[in-house]
Amino acid sequence: AGLVNQSVSIILPFINRTVILWVLGAEFTGLSGLFSSILGVLGIAELGFNTAIVYSLYRPMAEHDEKRICEIVSLFRKIYGIIGTIILTCGIAILPFLKYLIHGTYPSQINLYVIYLLYLLNSVISYYLFAYKECLLIADQRQDIAKNIRTVVNVARYSVQFIILIIFHSFYYYLIVAIVGTVATNLCIQYITLRNYPYFVQVKKRQHIPSEMIAQIKGLMIDKICDTFRNSFDSLIISSFIGLTATAIYGNYYYIYSAVYGIMLTICSAMSASVGNSIVEKDESQNYNNLLVFSALFSVIMGVCTALLVCLYQPFMKLWAGEDLLLPTLDMLLFCVYFYVINMNNIRNQYISGTGLWWHLKTSYIVEAVANLFLNVILGKLFGITGVLIATIVTIFLFNYLQRNAVLFKFYFKKSNYHVFLLEQFYFAICAIIAVLLSIKACDYIGIDSVFGLFIRSV
Repeated sequence: AGLVNQSVSIILPFINRTVILWVLGAEFTGLSGLFSSILGVLGIAELGFNTAIVYSLYRPMAEHDEKRICEIVSLFRKIYGIIGTIILTCGIAILPFLKYLIHGTYPSQINLYVIYLLYLLNSVISYYLFAYKECLLIADQRQDIAKNIRTVVNVARYSVQFIILIIFHSFYYYLIVAIVGTVATNLCIQYITLRNYPYFVQVKKRQHIPSEMIAQIKGLMIDKICDTFRNSFDSLIISSFIGLTATAIYGNYYYIYSAVYGIMLTICSAMSASVGNSIVEKDESQNYNNLLVFSALFSVIMGVCTALLVCLYQPFMKLWAGEDLLLPTLDMLLFCVYFYVINMNNIRNQYISGTGLWWHLKTSYIVEAVANLFLNVILGKLFGITGVLIATIVTIFLFNYLQRNAVLFKFYFKKSNYHVFLLEQFYFAICAIIAVLLSIKACDYIGIDSVFGLFIRSV
């Protein structure tokens, strides 16, 4: 279900992004990336409550403690209402400063503030509707239901958006359809949860957040801030220092990167409940052996995907966006390094979530966030997109990969050999580099700039 949903979430938005690029222009895709980044920053207000709530539901779900389930989900509803209000208020407060976040001009045929408010409405509406009930499906290991709902709604949404772009060339209508799709998704989740969990009722009495959950939320909050700095400030800095066209070019490459990265995350999220269960039922030695096996298998997939990105990125972009919207080869290669380095953390992250070590990682989160923002500003100012990518890669490797690995082995895999794990990871990284170099050499002999050429390169 996750892979089907991810495929829809890659292919259909890609088609629509292409239509926006060709029909409306690169500035519109840059504007979309900028507003998405702003709302990503505001999303810090969610603070990781979603992950902490799901984590706290595992035991009552397993024990069929319906009263406790109702209490936790009711608490989540109240928290989500507060979060939605905070994001809406902060989002409106940003309105006077929008123009200052754009270097140069923006499309004159639109009202910048109306477009932004539509993005903001689409971002906050789920907090006031029934999105909080999805935690029941996730904790009950029925996330496939939510994925299938999103797949069906998204197919309808993106199809209507495509027609609107072709016929009306209207960015306003395009965004209104997105809002309707968000509402429809929430209504479907409401219907499914009422049917699957008829015992659920809202608990209206005043509730306090358990101290254990508060500690987890603190760690998750810092983690969320860290991720926001990495994912959202890149576009903000590029937009501020270089302009919307550069943001659009970066956004095109980031779109492809995030699509493939999303597939990798889908694979990992599908196994997260199994890893958590294994941590509860099996000893450290068995889980360490599983970690090595999963990491090895995942490294092979990472190596193949990285080789595909290196060999297909530029010819694909040339066909899709045109030569005027190509990044230099160095920046393209840095995107591929970015992809590999961040995916080195995915399997390990399942064991961090399964052991609930978020609070122990607070220093790592803070250091990565500060270092990433600092290096982004300095290197982005000096070297543009190249500097932003280098800053992100360096901070991910030092403070996400190395530092968090050390914490996991310090607090959970205490008796296991950390150095064996690291050596295996670096061995697979060397194998990936060799595979990439051989693939580049082979693709040098293919001089066909067409879809058929892309197919030959991918083989």
